[in-house]
Amino acid sequence: MTQLANTKFSLNDFELRDGIYFPSDYEQLNNTQHKKTWDAIGKTYYGSQKIEKLADTSPIKQDYTLLTGTPGGTWNKFPLNKSVGSILEIGSGYGRAPLHLSKAKNLRCEKYYGIDISEPLLRRLIKVKQEYNFFPEAEFNLICTSAEILPLEDNSIDLVISNCVFMHIPDAQLRSLLADISRVLKPGGIFVFNHSFHNKSCPSHIIHNFVRKLNPFVRNPVYLKQYSSAEINEMLASAGIQTKCPQYIVEPTEEYAILPETIKGIPVPFAKAINRSLKPSDALKETLAYGFSAYSSQLD
Repeated sequence: MTQLANTKFSLNDFELRDGIYFPSDYEQLNNTQHKKTWDAIGKTYYGSQKIEKLADTSPIKQDYTLLTGTPGGTWNKFPLNKSVGSILEIGSGYGRAPLHLSKAKNLRCEKYYGIDISEPLLRRLIKVKQEYNFFPEAEFNLICTSAEILPLEDNSIDLVISNCVFMHIPDAQLRSLLADISRVLKPGGIFVFNHSFHNKSCPSHIIHNFVRKLNPFVRNPVYLKQYSSAEINEMLASAGIQTKCPQYIVEPTEEYAILPETIKGIPVPFAKAINRSLKPSDALKETLAYGFSAYSSQLD
């Protein structure tokens, strides 16, 4: 995954095939375990493969939420009828977040850039776009690559979005990515990183970490570091995002957990009900929250 420091790419360095941009070293990227893992996950991710199999008369064709569910969190705060020049999505997957923003919030853009390391997910995004025509007036640019170094121009993006992605990126690579997001974000641009960081104080994560240490030879390849709100603020400031977008918020999610709902794939009895029943005081929310979101405080 690691690229040379100060390396810059543009889409001119990529090859466009079947609606997706691929880097020149794609064969090398394909041989990494990280990409193999996400390609495998992408084949069945959140049931999104259903769109390829359903008949035209399926209710999903009329109501996309039956396929995707309704994303919550910071997306609930996103304004209606906003229009921007360009959107960059980190970890676009099959398009769940932009589909929701386009249909439920009437977000409009002239250019959409979706980056994901999983080719199966990007191919499914193409199908979801065909079915539901989200961002109908936008130029679409789908890019299959590791997202540390973005093949985009400096100060070229109005809105950067990401949903539940950063917790899957190792610390050094995440810091590199945040710095490059700062580079491509326009001064005064905005960002939404919804549920993007796991909370290191959350008891559920602490228990999971203890169990993982019992067998150091078996690691979840997509589960990585957790952070405190102070560490997230430090990362954003160090990356330069604070300079481009001075007003932003780091806040705990509204999902709380004191018990893991599964351990090594085995359900923990009553854990889901216990976690759903939690109503922490303001003083405890940052301790019990499953994760954190970060977003521009002036989304308008």
